[in-house]
Amino acid sequence: RIGTFTSVAVNWLPGILKEFGELHPNIDFKLYNGDYGDVNQWLTEGSIDVGFLSLPAQADCECVPLVQDRLLAVLPKDHPMANLPRFPVTQVQNEYFISLLESSDMDARSVLNAAGVRPNIRFTTKDDYAIIAMVEQGLGMSIMPELLLRQRSENVVTKELVPRASRMIGIAIPNASRSSPATRSFTDFVVEWIKRNHPGE
Repeated sequence: RIGTFTSVAVNWLPGILKEFGELHPNIDFKLYNGDYGDVNQWLTEGSIDVGFLSLPAQADCECVPLVQDRLLAVLPKDHPMANLPRFPVTQVQNEYFISLLESSDMDARSVLNAAGVRPNIRFTTKDDYAIIAMVEQGLGMSIMPELLLRQRSENVVTKELVPRASRMIGIAIPNASRSSPATRSFTDFVVEWIKRNHPGE
């Protein structure tokens, strides 16, 4: 039972499950897709055996860091700052901001809080791709992880933030549960898969 969020579910899990399934064809998977809050809750309840998270985890679990994933400003193509090399975090307070729900948005919120910026939130949603669609239509801007934006950013402009910001994606096993050999094997495989497919990240 694997808990995950959108960017991992779309960009990593299909490849991981295909390769792991070829090595271990008798292991069945059940996928739970939600936001960070959901995955932390599932880990706490013991309703999943392993979960992908943005670290640090809120749940009591054993966590293995996997990849440092940059956070980027996401702008409409015709935005006045679209041609600049980077986007200052302080500029967010002068923009309409499209936000994830609070339980899902700890990455962007931590960046904004660190800069002392209070965003002018125009829309809030639980759907990452709804945010991208709204930015495409010029309804505002957002801050999103680079992994989520891969293959989904052709109609928006993405810019590195100043100061730079990132999230640490990790994999977690609940401390309260005695993990099965299958869970341990899957976790070890994920670590190796990340090393092969994301070297140097």
